[in-house]
Amino acid sequence: MRICITRSQKHAYSETFIRAQIKILSELSNVFSIYGGRFPERKEDGSLLNPQLFWMAHKILKIFLGRNNFFSNYGVKRHLKENKVDVVLANYGLSASHMVPPCKTLNIPLLVIFHGHDASDKKLLREYRKKYQKLFAYASFIIAVSEEMKKNLIAIGATSSKIRVIPCGVDTLKFRPNKNPHKEKRLLAVGRFTAKKGPLYTIKAFHKVLQKFPKATLTMVGKKTGLYDDCEQLVKELKIHKSVIFTGVLEQNRISDLMKASTAFVQHSITAPNGDMEGSPVSIAEASASGLPVVSSLHGGIKNLVLHEKTGFLVEETDIDAMANYIIKIFEDANNAKEMGHKGRKHVEENYNQKKQLLKLYALAQKAINNN
Repeated sequence: MRICITRSQKHAYSETFIRAQIKILSELSNVFSIYGGRFPERKEDGSLLNPQLFWMAHKILKIFLGRNNFFSNYGVKRHLKENKVDVVLANYGLSASHMVPPCKTLNIPLLVIFHGHDASDKKLLREYRKKYQKLFAYASFIIAVSEEMKKNLIAIGATSSKIRVIPCGVDTLKFRPNKNPHKEKRLLAVGRFTAKKGPLYTIKAFHKVLQKFPKATLTMVGKKTGLYDDCEQLVKELKIHKSVIFTGVLEQNRISDLMKASTAFVQHSITAPNGDMEGSPVSIAEASASGLPVVSSLHGGIKNLVLHEKTGFLVEETDIDAMANYIIKIFEDANNAKEMGHKGRKHVEENYNQKKQLLKLYALAQKAINNN
């Protein structure tokens, strides 16, 4: 099988799950990756899909005719034909909608994976309404990463029979529990400083925790953009700058080490003002794989990732008092926290193992080819 995988960027630090797709599916078939915004423009090696003059023409015409024009479609179609691609696996609904014309022309089956904002952002859904209808009609399968997302996709016109729920998986060999527990009270949060991640709520809840455990720390990993300045300002206003550590972006190995050195993982996800929602946050699954109890919110796929009172605790969105109380509960009962972490690891191994999840995608790709 020859698979073309599309993605928005080649080196997006937050898209480890797509890098895993390429790596593992390459062990099973021939994989060709293309990237470059909503409609791919470049091959894996960075070279353009189009001749230079065609690429320049596309850039000019995009202003008037949109991303799908003769020149942009030409480059993608040429790449698919030259590599005799059997099936396209498109990450994000936006990119997949632009892949419909070239795939349809060449009669190549298309699978689309929705990850979060592409299935919930109100502005994007309005902008892509017509394109999504064509995508839903042409796509062989539509992959949602959570049951909540499946409902959203059906609500905007996706055919239920085409949808498969396959959350992103975790490398359970890379993320493992710490065999030597520590006594310090350390919280860890990993994710972009965006509204839907709710970092300000996490900080406010932590401030309440400090009233009881003044030596506790909160480490927040993520690119210092978006709401980062607001978070830094809040930390200063609350006078807890000695207890909160902002690390910036870190490699997976370093994040794994931090998880081994932490007591619990925290993330207060919310539905953002623009409607943006989480899919199934990979960082939460990684934390559970690392044997950490998780304190998060009743939001999106988190409701399936974290089993309330078994592998962690879930609170209503924006309820910082409940979040603080559950963190305190974890700090007060080390044995129960350890048991939750153990159950969380087992839950991830059974339901979110990376290779098992990607084998499901592989099977769907094969089925799409056979049906075609």
